[in-house]
Amino acid sequence: MKKKVSMAVLAAALTVSGGVHIPYAVAATPIQIVINGVQLSTDQPAVMSGSRTMVPLRGVFEAMNTNVDWKQSTRTVTASKNGTTVILPVGSKTAKINGKTTTLDVPAKVIKGRTMVPLRFVTEALGSKVDWNKSTQTVTIATTTPTPTPTPTPTPTPSGAVMPVAFVNASVIGQQGNGGDIQVIFPSSSSKTGLSQYRIFVAKTSDSNPFTLSRALTVPAANYQAIPAGSTSAYTISLTPQSRDIDGAFIQKGTSYRVYVMAVGSAGYTSALTPAQSSITIGGTVSATATASNVKLVDVADFNDGRDLSVSFDKASDESLVSGYRVFIVRTNSASSFNLSQATAVPSANYTTVSKTGSNQTVRLQSTARDTSGTIIQKGISYTAYVMAINTANDGIGLSAMSNSITLGNAAPVATITKVADVSNFGDSRDLQVSFDKISDESRISGYRIFVVRSKDSSNFDLSTASSLASSRYMDVSKTGDSRIITLSSGLKDSNGDAIVNDVPYRVFVMSRGTGSYGDALSSSSSTITLSSSSKTVGSPSSVTLSDVSDYGDGRDVQVSFTKASDETLVSQYRIFITKSSSSLSLSQAQSLTSSRYTSVSKNGSNQTVTLTSGARDTDGDLIKNGVTYRAFVMAVGTGDASDTYTLSSASGTAALSGSTAVLAVSGVTATNSGARGDASDITVSFTPANDAGVSEYRIIAVRSDQAGAFNLAAANGVVAANYTRVAKTGAAVTQALTAATRDNNGNAIVRNVGYRVYVLTVADGLVRSVNALSAASGEFSLTEKAVAAATSVSADLVSNNSAIRVSFTPPANTTGISSYAIMLVPSGNATSFTLADANRVTAPNYQTVTGSTYNEWSFTTLNTDATGNAIRANVAYRAFVLSVANGSTATVNALSVASREATIISQ
Repeated sequence: MKKKVSMAVLAAALTVSGGVHIPYAVAATPIQIVINGVQLSTDQPAVMSGSRTMVPLRGVFEAMNTNVDWKQSTRTVTASKNGTTVILPVGSKTAKINGKTTTLDVPAKVIKGRTMVPLRFVTEALGSKVDWNKSTQTVTIATTTPTPTPTPTPTPTPSGAVMPVAFVNASVIGQQGNGGDIQVIFPSSSSKTGLSQYRIFVAKTSDSNPFTLSRALTVPAANYQAIPAGSTSAYTISLTPQSRDIDGAFIQKGTSYRVYVMAVGSAGYTSALTPAQSSITIGGTVSATATASNVKLVDVADFNDGRDLSVSFDKASDESLVSGYRVFIVRTNSASSFNLSQATAVPSANYTTVSKTGSNQTVRLQSTARDTSGTIIQKGISYTAYVMAINTANDGIGLSAMSNSITLGNAAPVATITKVADVSNFGDSRDLQVSFDKISDESRISGYRIFVVRSKDSSNFDLSTASSLASSRYMDVSKTGDSRIITLSSGLKDSNGDAIVNDVPYRVFVMSRGTGSYGDALSSSSSTITLSSSSKTVGSPSSVTLSDVSDYGDGRDVQVSFTKASDETLVSQYRIFITKSSSSLSLSQAQSLTSSRYTSVSKNGSNQTVTLTSGARDTDGDLIKNGVTYRAFVMAVGTGDASDTYTLSSASGTAALSGSTAVLAVSGVTATNSGARGDASDITVSFTPANDAGVSEYRIIAVRSDQAGAFNLAAANGVVAANYTRVAKTGAAVTQALTAATRDNNGNAIVRNVGYRVYVLTVADGLVRSVNALSAASGEFSLTEKAVAAATSVSADLVSNNSAIRVSFTPPANTTGISSYAIMLVPSGNATSFTLADANRVTAPNYQTVTGSTYNEWSFTTLNTDATGNAIRANVAYRAFVLSVANGSTATVNALSVASREATIISQ
């Protein structure tokens, strides 16, 4: 029999921390039981009894192919397997294993009609290995001797097809708010031949397009996780923080998903798709779009403190619920377990607050910046960054994925991997292509070094490991000042020294090689890529033409026609590139361009004619406009087994755009007043552009109503920049909130109780259009200010043997806009002249703050100070006041109660 783990270790592993002890209870997070990789489902859940996990006897033992006998007369369980017999009386702390008596900490129990047994004792007594994961509340059992599996009745398999997996079980196991929170469990396919790999797909539940096998075959490799088919009977796969859904978007908090598994057939075999069992959602009810992304940490100086760190991140795509962000610097050795609940609990001294600006952000930290443990950021320690979005109540509503890691001390900047792709069929490293952004300042590096790491080893791959590898296990890349697309050289080995081969999941790292006094720096890992030997031939589009078809002065003037690829089987879409006639475009250059510099076109089985949009840009990133000569290229993008393969057409002929007209005025100008703060930030302006062709920007101008009759286009053109609100060019309806600092057209502050109207000036770009246009005026508005209600029934009573004054009060019936109450004592001689203005000037700690609807009192002693800042003294008469404090959003004016009666502490 296999030696059992000591009961002391068992007690430590299965203890439930916190809370009040009860004899047995279902855990707050349900306890999961996984046997040989398959999650067990029973009608009675596992419970905790003392420090032991109790499980339903028959469900667990039968899943382990153990013979179970229950004798009612003696209330005894007998379990036998592989020559070992365990006899366990219910309610007794002794049991027998093959006739030898042993002692248990917890006896077997009957709970809700089911016999519950101590899991670890019995499974280990029968020769099984038991592991406990406290963070996920999961017990994992692995039989040390393979459990015999009944031979199923053979299911006829169609020639040339593989069988789908029987089920897909997806669950949420973490709190990072990304793909790393998802675990997928599925059994192996019953197909023994023709099976090459499994693919895990994550699709939004809201996707109205059914996810079928044919659609699954078109999903690019970057948007699923590939698992090599092996000899195991079941798979338990955790996704990564970089995992994407089938549309290419990062998996995020608050979005409902369904998970699918495809058994992929080898050449000559048809694949099979298994639908999701149910939908899952990461995190709570906050929109997944309220999360920052693409967090990068860069060492930008050599002060050896927080000033060396710059954190950049992409703003949340939906900032409607976001009031700002918090930047956390976490020691890398603790970063993998950092989650939203931990972030919410970090004290304000240990993070950096960032106001939202409506744009992606780059933040340079201060010399006093601290990591989340409260330690000043310093040289020689590896750090990782997170960014949390917060709402107006300062609640954390979305935590980003972790950034790359940085160790201060003259480190080189970090490269960013943008893509890894399978581009050929050599069956070795030449099939792997790596794209990464060059470092903006390459003066501190001598070059780059590329490492290929098996995905299962990537979590432990760090700078120290990378630096120790032999030259056969990496590829050196010189710096050139350009972003790089590198196809690896033949003979390159992975980080273990093994040949890079098909059907193995890999991740890629890029090291920046420091020069002079600068040390090396390692990038974050790429997404997972699994090389395949399948055909990757993608047909090429041809006969590309470009025409000037309108007179908007932007991309809508450009029409591109092309002949589809003769074989579109492996084509997922086309991309149209517009270049200036003096520029050329290679396939690798086309691959490296971001989506803002091309137009995507879905294949439709026919030749195509496409008119571009107003926001279309050329390959240099410039908006398409009049007076420039262009030509077009079309690239075919592969799908399925060719998802990382591309073909590029020849160039079209050239065409020059021409024409110019005046801009048009916007319509529907309205000014809405929220009346919350009493300043210009209460005002929201809406309008609809008529046509954004030739428009540079829009300007919102506030004009006093008594001057509006004389305000015209000439006057609007003369308003200086400080006196209008700029709105970027857009073809969509605009809703723009003004700021508290907004001024009228004459430069005067916008004040209360004065009527105003707003106009919108459409500004011509001077190239396509040359004349501005002024809208009609909005309706009249004026500013107001809202005050909160005062507390009532303020009393001051002596307590604690006349050594303290207890103040109590009744909150107002309408508490709208109140954030808290400030209780203060005022010497009676000053109380008759004590006003709201005086109360607003009192500073902490000369008042006491209470919040909430039920907590409405506070006791003062001689250890406290009065409203004037003097210590409270015995034998001095005081009166109490309560200040209702406005929250600054729905109300901005505080309110002061009337004074209480006198109270005097009596000296003892």
